[in-house]
Amino acid sequence: MSQLIVRRTTATAPSLLMPAVVGLALGAAAGFVLGELLGPRAERGLGPRARPVPPTMAELVHDALAALADDPDLAPLGLEVIPVSRQTVELHGWVPARPLRTRAARAVAAAIGDPAVINRVLVRGEDDASRPDLDVLSA
Repeated sequence: MSQLIVRRTTATAPSLLMPAVVGLALGAAAGFVLGELLGPRAERGLGPRARPVPPTMAELVHDALAALADDPDLAPLGLEVIPVSRQTVELHGWVPARPLRTRAARAVAAAIGDPAVINRVLVRGEDDASRPDLDVLSA
């Protein structure tokens, strides 16, 4: 014969776990709300990981031309700054000596934050002289 065992449970003290969980959740929610209301104001997208807005091509060309105009040796040479692609400019023109060619490229690179600067400045007396080795090929 099988016996049926019935156990009676006595009333125990209420568990403190449930009120603790509810209190923790309410405290966290109140903390988030107060942090949003009273915390420092920051514009969206300007945090430490946000990238700065790159300058426009017109700003790059303007800054490059201003840098060339500020140099007393480069200003009268009439060098051109031509936008090629985003963040890339080309320098065109003629200079009387090789150090001025380098100086022009460095001045423009420093003025526009050093994106790509393509230096196509030519040096009089070097780049315009006929080369004998090229004359042989054309004959």
